[in-house]
Amino acid sequence: MISKEPENNGRFKCFIFMTYNNPLFKHNFLSQTYLAFFVLIAVVFTISHQAFYSQIVTENKVTIVRDSFGIPHIYGKTDADAAYGLAWAHAEDDFESIQNNLLPIRGLAGKFRGKEGLLFDFFFHFLDLNRRVDELLKTQTISEDYHRLLEGYVNGLNTYAKEHEEEVISDHLFPVTESDVIKGYTLKLALMAGMGLALKATKENKIDMFFSVNDTKGSNAFAISKDKMEDSCTLLMVNSHQPIEGEFAWYEAHVNSEEGWNFIGGLFPGGVTPFVGSNEHLGWAHTVNYHTFGDIYKMKVKGKKYFLDGTWRKFSIRKEKLRIRIGKITVGVKKKFFDSAFGPVFKTKHGMYSFRFPVYNDIRAGEQWYRMNKAKNLTEFEAALKMEALPLFNVIYADKDNNILLHSGGQIPDRNPSLDWKLPLDGTLLKYKWEKLIPYSMKPNVLNPSCGYVFNANNSPLVCSGKECNYNDYFVGLQLFNINRGELFDQYFAEQKGKFSMDDIHRIKYDKRFNRNGVYSKNLGVLYRLDEKKYPNLSDAILTMKRWDFEADVADTNAALVLVTHKFLQRKLSSSLGLLMIQKDAVSEKDAIWAVKKARKFLIHKHGSIHVPIGQVQRHIRGNVNLPSAGMSEQIRATESSLYDKKKGIYRIKGGDGYIQIVHYSTSETRISTINAYGASAKPESIHYNDQMELFEAEKLRKMSFKKEEVFKTAAKIYSPK
Repeated sequence: MISKEPENNGRFKCFIFMTYNNPLFKHNFLSQTYLAFFVLIAVVFTISHQAFYSQIVTENKVTIVRDSFGIPHIYGKTDADAAYGLAWAHAEDDFESIQNNLLPIRGLAGKFRGKEGLLFDFFFHFLDLNRRVDELLKTQTISEDYHRLLEGYVNGLNTYAKEHEEEVISDHLFPVTESDVIKGYTLKLALMAGMGLALKATKENKIDMFFSVNDTKGSNAFAISKDKMEDSCTLLMVNSHQPIEGEFAWYEAHVNSEEGWNFIGGLFPGGVTPFVGSNEHLGWAHTVNYHTFGDIYKMKVKGKKYFLDGTWRKFSIRKEKLRIRIGKITVGVKKKFFDSAFGPVFKTKHGMYSFRFPVYNDIRAGEQWYRMNKAKNLTEFEAALKMEALPLFNVIYADKDNNILLHSGGQIPDRNPSLDWKLPLDGTLLKYKWEKLIPYSMKPNVLNPSCGYVFNANNSPLVCSGKECNYNDYFVGLQLFNINRGELFDQYFAEQKGKFSMDDIHRIKYDKRFNRNGVYSKNLGVLYRLDEKKYPNLSDAILTMKRWDFEADVADTNAALVLVTHKFLQRKLSSSLGLLMIQKDAVSEKDAIWAVKKARKFLIHKHGSIHVPIGQVQRHIRGNVNLPSAGMSEQIRATESSLYDKKKGIYRIKGGDGYIQIVHYSTSETRISTINAYGASAKPESIHYNDQMELFEAEKLRKMSFKKEEVFKTAAKIYSPK
């Protein structure tokens, strides 16, 4: 495990011990004089080293205040101090997930997490991130203040590990370095930017999957001008859809320093700053966008060579060792990795494919988020956006000066529009190798539209405000498809008469419907057109589907059948509900009947009837809390569930709505309310393991404050880290 003393301190002790016990020194006055001198130097060095080791933080530099829900409010003298405290507080609440995010960087995910972890190890080596990030650190400038922030964070994490050895998964994980943090960012952002989906699409020979919507990693967001609000405040609604536990789950924190960092928001384990949220002046939400952020090339291969522009070229070949736990033993496997002129190469039984994405060639994403955190006005925020270091994401922004903005960003290749960019691309032609990215000025950007609002729910940015205010340009790779949530936002905002009240905001935010005239009905409408006379053995189920009002309230006794039918359809077609909505072909009657039959049998066998409340079948469960839950995949109040108790037929919430934040901005104050799906802590023994669940299911939020005096006045616990 990790030593509890600085490494050099141990080395000096070893040197002194060996020297003193050396026969040449024991009886030699001059040698003993030298020894005394060296001991003095050792003591001075050790003291100074220990002082250096702890100089990032002392008790009077960092204070952590826990509120009644255990949310950490972290106060530091400098930003680096606050980052130290953030690392410490997050480790107190979910050290396991932070370490799980570090495992692939050490090639240990397969060893500790089996097959699931091996995929992360493979992906890390596939992108050659150890070498690539270390090389980029030599060429891409990291600013001095962000360097100090990283230094503070890793010191906080390393000190926590040192003081809590019993929680450390592997003694090979620590100490963590700044480079490790950047590698973690790059790995996870590459997955979110489509690299993981590209591998899956080629492996299964379904390149169309590359454009799919991932149900658990979506989001909703909107911003409304004060002129459209009854309370005359500019409003921001942050509503991320992520897994609600694990390495991609939101952790809420409030960070505050005397250098002007005062931010409340959400971050993932291993995050150095929040990624979404608000400071006193401005805030933003992210939603995942689906521009084509990279390309897949089908290669023509002969042995260890590939054909490109009329000549055979040699692949660059690397060898890495992967480890996987099988039962109680760990097996090591050597794996060859190939690279071409386009990028890393993936070998499948359908052929070899090469990938070209910008995401793994830029290490500045964390710094851009830091700049966004520290921005105090629209000018500073736009300067951060123009770094263009984030590989994807829509940004929905609002501020106290009544600016609202939708920017659909990311690192999007600048492709020659005269070429056919249908995937997979012809990997024998170098003309498909793009070299530049689309500049900021060409990306969808809607600032202060006269319609008074902007929104996104993972739909195309071509629909982001009122009809006369929408973005209407085009580039190769622009996301064109819409989904149910975006269609409904468009409808609800357009239908609004007069100004928005908070009741209106609540009604829209927690809407649990499918659009009867949209993409859902287009591709899954067959479920509601089945002929009960043609299928008499299923007539009760078919009539139940027809009676359903397309809304999934918790007590609805028709919605449970629809929910379970969706689950069986997704399993049979190996697809997400989002992809089923946007794919070219609608669900067939044959597949619909199969799914309805399976769902009917499931509900009768497990629950005694097909007419049971959806909240009886779908539950929000953690520890000793077990609550009924409404909503379905791809509804605005998104609920992602998976079969949890096969014997009882219970689906447990695993994603969808997670961290929610609503902010009101005016020139005089900023009011903020938040909620998370579980609680602040991932540790079952903590009282904050599940203490937000009842509020979450009751569709209520908690008040937060940027003001230090208010936070301290209502504190449940105040302390300093080591």
